Amino acid sequence: MAEISRQGATGQGALAALVAAGLAAISLGYGFGYDFVCRASLPGWLCQGLSMAVPRALCAAALAAMAAGLNRTRRAELAQMLRPCPPAAALAALAAGFLLILLPLAVLQLSGRLLPLPGMLAAWAAGAALAAAGIAAALFDPRAARPGALRRLGPAMLLATGFGAVLPDLALALQPLWKVSAVTDATFASAVALLHLLGQAVSADPAAKAIMIDGFGVRVGPQCSGVEGFALVSVFTLFYLGLFRSQLRLGRAWLLLPAALVLSWGLNVARIAALMLLGRHVSPELAVNGFHSQAGWLAFLALALGIALAAHRIGWFQQEAAPAAAPRPAFFEDAAVAMILPFAVFMATASLMPAIARQPELLYPLRAGLTAWALWLCRRPLARLCWRADPLALAAGLAVGLLWIATAPAAGPEDLALRTALGALPGPVLLGWAMLRLAGTALLVPLVEELFFRGYLQQRLALGAGPLWRWGGVAAAALAFGLLHDRLAAGALAGLAFGAIALRRSGTGGAIQAHAAANAAIAAAAALSGDWHLI
Repeated sequence: MAEISRQGATGQGALAALVAAGLAAISLGYGFGYDFVCRASLPGWLCQGLSMAVPRALCAAALAAMAAGLNRTRRAELAQMLRPCPPAAALAALAAGFLLILLPLAVLQLSGRLLPLPGMLAAWAAGAALAAAGIAAALFDPRAARPGALRRLGPAMLLATGFGAVLPDLALALQPLWKVSAVTDATFASAVALLHLLGQAVSADPAAKAIMIDGFGVRVGPQCSGVEGFALVSVFTLFYLGLFRSQLRLGRAWLLLPAALVLSWGLNVARIAALMLLGRHVSPELAVNGFHSQAGWLAFLALALGIALAAHRIGWFQQEAAPAAAPRPAFFEDAAVAMILPFAVFMATASLMPAIARQPELLYPLRAGLTAWALWLCRRPLARLCWRADPLALAAGLAVGLLWIATAPAAGPEDLALRTALGALPGPVLLGWAMLRLAGTALLVPLVEELFFRGYLQQRLALGAGPLWRWGGVAAAALAFGLLHDRLAAGALAGLAFGAIALRRSGTGGAIQAHAAANAAIAAAAALSGDWHLI
């Protein structure tokens, strides 16, 4: 039976990166930059569906891919229809669909006004339909199918896709299982026992599932069940097994799933205990309003990454390499790891800091240190980049920095609160913080962000060798870069400039120089004016 060719697999991988970037842009943009109270304008069931749109799409795609990839017959049938390279019309439809979905967000960012409700819903519906059609047309050519292939594939693929689409609802529907006395009692008792083990004077009420230390207490209700974590970690583990099935001994690797569920339960117990310790000994407000809302996602991210890293490091799970296969580079010597890992650490620490500090920016030295450590671990592949000075890159970067400063908005309440907190620091501490913040802005951030956005993402999103493909990758990476920053338009324009520099001979090294020049100008302006919100 025909198998997926190397060219087809590469094209599909690049397309998957484009889809992931688009979904991330939608999720981050609407999650953090869209001031729209859905339930004040739309029915509750519709708002629930819209809020879970990206998780539904990801789960549906992942389970459909596993249904096809883990079955040899279905894999061969789909390989027959798989396009070796996505056609331009399909990619244009996909890009247009994502842009339509993001249109209400762009209107709000540029004009400060929401689209009227009918226009908003029309943009979302049309964009979703167009993006789905573009993905299907980019991947498959039904005319190349074997006789009866669609009939044989249809039921299994529809079942997997449908199950993935309702999986987020299943996670919510499973919440009542937390009320099963055996599960409730085990988790509650384990949290109390852990706190006793840590030397805390715990007062526990098993009937109310309430835990108290001195004046601070919590109730272990259904929302603390961790059932969503069980569902998420199960989906991630299954997706991982499907993605790396050719490298794993699946008969052994399936043990990762029960191990992940047990670890997820243990992390949930530890989360409850940590919440109690933080509320009792540090700050009740920080525990309830910061740690409580962040710790669950942080625990899931840590567990998911731990599962993947353990499976790759433990030889018992890995297949023996074929004699003719080229040896894989060590983890920290892999160029892809060097471009992704420092950015992942940088973003993970950004999520962690609000959970442990009222003023997360005060912990910037810790965040910078962890990111620098990740860069040091990946130093060998990074040394192979082109680091020759590029005067045009430096000049373009300086222009970007001056434009960023000129269009900067006024300081907001959070910025003023940071200024107050910095003013309360002793002089030597403030000086040390300022030096590390300026150095991180001018050197660390450009290196980390350009490695990911231009070194990795832009190249993966350029699905072909022609100029149209390359500039499509530049535009898509620039949009993702803009969405990462608070200022979408300015960030996207900066991303376009850095992406254009990366197309020159200096490559990613030139983009890093341009970004460093821009950030150095911004850091100098912040230091001279004391307006730290510029960076």
